[in-house]
Amino acid sequence: MHAHTKDDIFRMLSVIPDPEIPVVNIFEMGMLRDVLLDDSGYEVILTPTYTGCPAMGMIEADILATLAHNGVKGARVKMVMDPAWTTDWMSGVAKDKLRAY
Repeated sequence: MHAHTKDDIFRMLSVIPDPEIPVVNIFEMGMLRDVLLDDSGYEVILTPTYTGCPAMGMIEADILATLAHNGVKGARVKMVMDPAWTTDWMSGVAKDKLRAY
């Protein structure tokens, strides 16, 4: 049994800023797509805002470090390019923050 729910994981990861636009986090940007739970642990599904986004390595490292800090062991990050990220996935909060930024 998993000690953390999907919502717990989303909450933990919502503190991670977008390295290129630090006023918004990866959850608000719609990059954090899903968290899957299986026998081997947690798999975080992430979609970059564009193919070849140089910040993805940093975001992946931040995700794993944040989860480890919160006692989540054996997590994996999976990059999913299809469907491609769209601004429709951004929260209203993120759009407001970006306008202000």
